[in-house]
Amino acid sequence: MSNEQLIFGTSAANVMGASDLEKQEIVRQMLFRLVLHEVGHTLGLTHNMRASTLQSVSDIKNVEKINKEGLANSVMEYPAFNYQMNPKEQALYCDVKVGPYDKWVIEYGYSTALSDEKKEKERLDKITARSTEHQLAYGNDADDMRSSGRGIDPDVNIYDLSSDPVAYGVERCELVKHVLPKLKDHLITSNESYAELLQSYLIATKEYAIQTNIMTRQIGGVHYDRAYAGQGSAVRPLEPVSEVKQKEAMKALAKYAFAGDIWSEAIPTFNYLLDQRRGFGHYSNSNDPKIHDRILDMQVECLNHLIHPRVHQRIIDSYMYGNTYTIDEVMFDLTQAIFEADMKGDVNTIRQNLQIEYTRRLISMLDEKNRFDNVSQGVALSELKRIQKLEESNSVGNALTKAHRAHVIQLINDALSAK
Repeated sequence: MSNEQLIFGTSAANVMGASDLEKQEIVRQMLFRLVLHEVGHTLGLTHNMRASTLQSVSDIKNVEKINKEGLANSVMEYPAFNYQMNPKEQALYCDVKVGPYDKWVIEYGYSTALSDEKKEKERLDKITARSTEHQLAYGNDADDMRSSGRGIDPDVNIYDLSSDPVAYGVERCELVKHVLPKLKDHLITSNESYAELLQSYLIATKEYAIQTNIMTRQIGGVHYDRAYAGQGSAVRPLEPVSEVKQKEAMKALAKYAFAGDIWSEAIPTFNYLLDQRRGFGHYSNSNDPKIHDRILDMQVECLNHLIHPRVHQRIIDSYMYGNTYTIDEVMFDLTQAIFEADMKGDVNTIRQNLQIEYTRRLISMLDEKNRFDNVSQGVALSELKRIQKLEESNSVGNALTKAHRAHVIQLINDALSAK
């Protein structure tokens, strides 16, 4: 769990009106968990990035259940910080005791061995046979999906929480949207710089970006189970994420990552996002808040995964073993999320940035050196022609919108004429 998560948690607590005692408890729990995590490493435990899927979205708000069972099955996770908008739903902020997975691994590695070799093998086999139990789910750094195109199972990730990362991510984004307009009134103090306000804005919006990034992993995702044949696992070794779950993720991305009003709640703070000057610390960098760049950076991170040759190849390959959300549907829905809302009016500058970025991504898919498969290239060409037709037939909008649409059309015409 990162320092930025701690700062976000305490900043959110401040804005939500938490007492000093509550903020001290946040810090206490995070420090306690940090110690448990590092002691786990000294005992030989590796990270378990699947551990945060232990509880459901509703259960992480069940104070009695979470205080008893914990948020994750292991302290070796990098989970999201559990801060709830409703104080009545606030259970643990993070785990303060070891989980069932930790106890199980320690039992295998450190319990007293039997002198009889045969009986000792039977004893250890009995312990390992429990690996299919839900509370002992495991996936380490080799399998996690923190980077675009890496890993296959969206349950094995960092900074997520609950068995439904999309639903949790939506709640997390709503929390940030709730906090952003309150930052100025709560964090501007007389005779102080605006550095704390700027830091809180950056951390809150990064937390938002982390959650939209996590949502993308459902699309083209494949759950894996490495239980041995005959061990009694209830699922197949490879199981594509259901079409329903993938479409839920795409719908959430359309609203929280690609909409035209991203972080509009922060507008009251924009005039105050000036860092404290420390000599010549910024050098050649300017001190303005670069709002468009920050939003586009978040959107680019989402596109980095959604338009990745490995992800596209996996979507297509997984048709053969159960995936029903086809690559043409994925790209059609993505184009709709990025273009549809603006077809009857002006395109604001946030969406203009996104639409140009997306158009260039589609064009880049046609370049052989980028190693997209033939099927994906065909879909990219189809989407470019669809966007071209939509933009050429649309005369609605102000002068800035018309200039933007001409830009999109020119990019596509140049790319297609070069083929």
